[in-house]
Amino acid sequence: MATTAHSAKAAADQAADFGYDAFKTTVDRSIAAFDGIAVNSKLNLEALADSVGAAAECAQTLSAQAAAYGKKAMEDHLATAKKLATAKSVQEAFDIQTGYAKFAVESYFAELGRWSDSFTVSMQRSIKPLNDRFSAAAAEFAVR
Repeated sequence: MATTAHSAKAAADQAADFGYDAFKTTVDRSIAAFDGIAVNSKLNLEALADSVGAAAECAQTLSAQAAAYGKKAMEDHLATAKKLATAKSVQEAFDIQTGYAKFAVESYFAELGRWSDSFTVSMQRSIKPLNDRFSAAAAEFAVR
């Protein structure tokens, strides 16, 4: 009977050790997974902050370009108005106005091209941190 009690105690000890080891392994894996989530969350937030910073720079650049264009357009308009005021004939005024209209439209479309280029570059800069983070996460999940 002593051997039965001894073997039952040994089996119980073995089961307890196995349960402890399984529990410890599971807890360790869970903690490691939560650490990984925390690291990834931090990296995601950093990428988002970089993206927002680049977008803010984009807005600032476009705002400065718009202000500079507006100032130049107003100066050109005033110069043309002064020229029109000194026109000696209707034909001369018509020529000045036609020349200004052509110049204004051409400069407007040129400015739109610059804004489009700036916006494209800024959007690429703004999306890059998020795209890099997405690629890193996809590579990490592909390994698992």
